[in-house]
Amino acid sequence: MVSSIVSAQTVYDAMLFSRHYAGGTARSMGMSGAFGALGGDASVLSTNPAGLAVFRGSEFTFTPALNFVSTDAKYDNNIFSDNSARFILNNVGYIYTKNMYNEKGLKSVNFGFAYNRLSDFNYRAYIKTQNAKSSLLDEFVLFANDAFDYGHELHPFYEELAWYTNAIFIPEDMYEVVNDYILEDRYDQYLHRTMNYKGGIGEYDFSIGLNFNHNLYIGATIGIQDIQFSEYYYHEETPTGFEYLKDFNFRNDYSVSGLGINLKTGIIYRPIPMLRLGAAIHTPTYLRMKPYLLTGMETNWHKSPEDGYTYFYEETESDPTEKYNIKTPWQYIFSAATVIGKLGALNVDVELIDFSQNLVSPQSEYDNINNDISTDLKTVVNVKTGAEVRLGAIYLRGGMAFYGNPFNEFDNDDIDDTLKNTLKGTISYSGGIGFRKRDFYMDAAYSYMEHPERIHLLYELPNAPETTTLQTKSNKILVTFGFRF
Repeated sequence: MVSSIVSAQTVYDAMLFSRHYAGGTARSMGMSGAFGALGGDASVLSTNPAGLAVFRGSEFTFTPALNFVSTDAKYDNNIFSDNSARFILNNVGYIYTKNMYNEKGLKSVNFGFAYNRLSDFNYRAYIKTQNAKSSLLDEFVLFANDAFDYGHELHPFYEELAWYTNAIFIPEDMYEVVNDYILEDRYDQYLHRTMNYKGGIGEYDFSIGLNFNHNLYIGATIGIQDIQFSEYYYHEETPTGFEYLKDFNFRNDYSVSGLGINLKTGIIYRPIPMLRLGAAIHTPTYLRMKPYLLTGMETNWHKSPEDGYTYFYEETESDPTEKYNIKTPWQYIFSAATVIGKLGALNVDVELIDFSQNLVSPQSEYDNINNDISTDLKTVVNVKTGAEVRLGAIYLRGGMAFYGNPFNEFDNDDIDDTLKNTLKGTISYSGGIGFRKRDFYMDAAYSYMEHPERIHLLYELPNAPETTTLQTKSNKILVTFGFRF
């Protein structure tokens, strides 16, 4: 069963798949996603669907984007930098407005469909050293001895591969599992690990909005989320001067795909022409996840430990029918905006999300993981603010967003998650420009996002884990083409 392997991922997965950032059109991104009380943009279908009712006509939008990501890995007193670039579709949307021509009451009914990109997982990192002080084989030894001590089987996706390729073994004159580093009583080997992450969260929104007297707007969205995530790492080591072990490598290819559904409702109220107040509630997203895991190990020897062979290879693949469920938390958004005639607008959004309410099921298999979620994760407050200034047909925009860190503070240095953020949050800055005519508009935006340093677990050791520190920064460029009719 792959569930035991996947369970090691699910605390991190539950957080990752329920954490969204500003997405959608270039106009919205130029203001860091702060549109909860303004409306009138296709991105609001994923945040406050009441903003759909602000549209006065029908529109079509299309937003391609380029995302440039850099990651610094700190290891062995060195910093290793890696960069990647990826083309993505950040938004496509269609809004239809049905005017009711009533003097009072219901002024219009709007229907909308949009695809909005909510999160990106794309980045690469690597580390290397010529003088390693420990080895991945030490973790295999640790896990194998624990398994034998408690009468358990070796894990088929992990230490069992090292056992079958003879990288760990029990010598004739000993009673516990060892490796060549332990027997030689030295390390100082060449160690290299590459890490590659891909994927993202996209949402397909089907929405309706109602406009009452141009001062009360309500809306609802049924959202269908599509999740794709993959994590691949390749680890290799080459010792020097060993009589037997020449080198080994280990690869781990983990991916998960999922579909989910949620409901969003929202309201915008304009008590006076200059002020708009908004609120939205997002139900949990019910996700059906399908994981996949493939691990493999290759060991080469100067002298053969068994049957004359100097090369050993073994791999294990997960059951493709394995699945599990995630229920994400409720989300609450409160917004306020001021519109200063035709000069511009200012909007502030505050989001409340309790990540400890994530739930993985079936609960009978994931009780320990759900306990970890409730302990390790917490409630966060996200704040987005953005402004827009109008200069005739030209619009200038800027914004800033802060996303709170969802992990609780730990009282010790144990690493229980694949990735654990520090206490700092994620911050984003953005700016944009737009050009608008009667039937056509074009917006461009630039968004910079800086994630806090986070501890990445490489492997466990008897006394303390071996880790590296990662910091990721992204630069996204977007262009939206819009047509009114």
